[in-house]
Amino acid sequence: MANNAGATTHKTPPRNSALSAEAGLKSTPHAVGSAVVSEHISTVGVEVNNVRPWITRDVQKFQKCEADTMLQELLARCTGSSQSLSPSEKLTLLETSLKAVLPICNVGAVAQDIKGHLTDFCDIELETATYAPFIRATNCALRELSEVKVPGIPAFKVDDKTNILLQVNDPMPIYQNHQGKQSERKPDIVVVSHQTALGADAHQMQESQVLAETACKPPKDNFQWTNVRSTLELKRARKPLNHPPAAYKTDYVVPPPSAQYMEYVKDLNAPAKATGSTPATGSAQTPHGASNELRPSSQQLSKGVKRKRAGNSENQTEEKEPRKPHPVVQNGLYVAEMFAAHIARQHVISFIVNNDYIYVWFFDREDAIQGAAINFIQDLPRLLVLLFIMQRMRYKQWGLSPVFEPEPGFSGKVMVKDTQIDLELDVKSDEQQGTIRSAAGSRFPNESPELVAKLYWPEETRQSEPDILNEVYKIAQTDPDVRGHVPELVWFHKFEGTSTSKIRIALGLKDAKQAKQGSRALYIIVFRKLIPITTLSGKEFLAAWWQIVKCHRALWKEGVHHRDVSPSNLMGYLSCGQFIGVLNDYDLSSFQRDSPSSLERTGTVPFMAVDLLTLEAIAGKVEHVYAHDAESFIWVLTWVCLRYEGGNLLSKNRPLDEWLKIDAIRCSEEKTHFWSVGLSTMRPSRSHEGSWDVVKKCFLGIHSLYSPLGYRKLGDQSAFELLLEEPIQGHL
Repeated sequence: MANNAGATTHKTPPRNSALSAEAGLKSTPHAVGSAVVSEHISTVGVEVNNVRPWITRDVQKFQKCEADTMLQELLARCTGSSQSLSPSEKLTLLETSLKAVLPICNVGAVAQDIKGHLTDFCDIELETATYAPFIRATNCALRELSEVKVPGIPAFKVDDKTNILLQVNDPMPIYQNHQGKQSERKPDIVVVSHQTALGADAHQMQESQVLAETACKPPKDNFQWTNVRSTLELKRARKPLNHPPAAYKTDYVVPPPSAQYMEYVKDLNAPAKATGSTPATGSAQTPHGASNELRPSSQQLSKGVKRKRAGNSENQTEEKEPRKPHPVVQNGLYVAEMFAAHIARQHVISFIVNNDYIYVWFFDREDAIQGAAINFIQDLPRLLVLLFIMQRMRYKQWGLSPVFEPEPGFSGKVMVKDTQIDLELDVKSDEQQGTIRSAAGSRFPNESPELVAKLYWPEETRQSEPDILNEVYKIAQTDPDVRGHVPELVWFHKFEGTSTSKIRIALGLKDAKQAKQGSRALYIIVFRKLIPITTLSGKEFLAAWWQIVKCHRALWKEGVHHRDVSPSNLMGYLSCGQFIGVLNDYDLSSFQRDSPSSLERTGTVPFMAVDLLTLEAIAGKVEHVYAHDAESFIWVLTWVCLRYEGGNLLSKNRPLDEWLKIDAIRCSEEKTHFWSVGLSTMRPSRSHEGSWDVVKKCFLGIHSLYSPLGYRKLGDQSAFELLLEEPIQGHL
């Protein structure tokens, strides 16, 4: 466990404290959007089938690596000793594997069968009709690959729970619940175990039947995302395709620059496009389309939303999304579902087949990596090596956490062992309740049976949340505005070996000096359970909001800058019948002495100050000052007054929904329009009418800061008085 020095009262939790993970163990937003499809659904009202903007942002910024580099690393991971293999050993492993699969490509009846299926694939023009020959070719190859032996790679073992095959899924939907909301996706082809593919008919069918025909048809029953190892999205725009060659070699068939990488293009109705070449293997490479934009944790959204300005109706959103988005975006949506289906999943490997090219995508909590195209018709040996990898990968190599989910759909108790604490978590029910036991036997003061665990992936270079909270607790000892208004940390633990830097170093995307830059690692952190202040109404809500405002101000004066004021971070608890407001979640906080961080763009876009949503700010040229967080408190107050009634999020006709879907620049424009024109037409919910007068007075202060000549800078105390203290006078 990381060092807790300076916070001894928060070091050891009570014995046998009950642990609940409300709405499941959720990751924080501090990861790529494809990894957090469940985020913000209940708090800010994102529709689960409308998370495409988050996904689009992620897939536009993939990193590139060469096809053989990706295959080498995935092969090395199959050995269980990826980090200990040298580059030359990885190259030898790939060369050995290519030679081992070459006879399957060239010799005997099986080779002719595979070529025949691929020829059928080349000749068919209808996309959905290509599923069957592709699956027949790949499953036939998988059956033969079970006999292939490569030194260092575990031998194949017959086990219906672990042996995989490719199976048609389209048009069958796969459903999944996210905090009470249901998503529906229809991937073309899925990678599942034999057991999952056979289902209830397992005892009635021979394996050869499954591989040959059953897998070529949609399943009788809907698959579950927990049982899907991976997905393949197929696209067919170019026809006809060149037939397989008479004989294969192990040389890489270099694709033309136009096909080397797939990227998302703005014209969603256009055929899938590819993008140019990558630097030589081993050189440091930057994310595709990289720009100095808001970091992933700030929830920047994609551009392209068209809407009317007037009125509060949900009908004002006029963005017409195509029934089937670009394959790169579709792939990202499926990846998001696979992340959401598993506790603490570390990564997802998925595939796109575009004409006769297959692209390997590796998603984790940092960003996406795309391997260069493999022409599986002309370069069949590499397709077979890829299938060989998929066949021999264990659950961990597929990205499942060996601690929380040693096998797909694991139901039972898991243990997180630490030098001082044992966490026992029961994951067999939706509540995912558990127990924390102290090995030392000491007890936490003010013991409460209700605790909440959070699994999250913070950046490794940032000050850790526990360290920040240690500073906060010191301030709370002498400042009554902080004491009792911050979360009570019970325990935390960093999972070693989960750093996202490892694969990037292995692929040559980072060198040793860059290793920790932008990388993330898995933590679990346990707090006493809190209640969202969005459940409150009237003066009780306004009082709790003001308590948190004062806590934030006191911490800022002492050098702890929160910098992520949003509804989900304003919480509280009941004490002697009174609700006490709590400023929660210090993942993005910083100390004043960390001067470079003052230029970072942090926050959640709909609640960020307009001055931080400009091009200059996105480029890191605007200092994050107290007035920006003060403005965020006003946006949160406005948000709750308009979108919550009686402590519940409105089910329809919610104003400001579009702010969740647009990028920083568009959101800046919408906010400016809101306070200059829209505010006068807006009406709060009945339960927040008393707070609306405070909102209007706050916006008089905001309006005075922005002019055609630029942003008027104020000192911290002046900003506090103008934006927050003066407007609330007489309302509590």
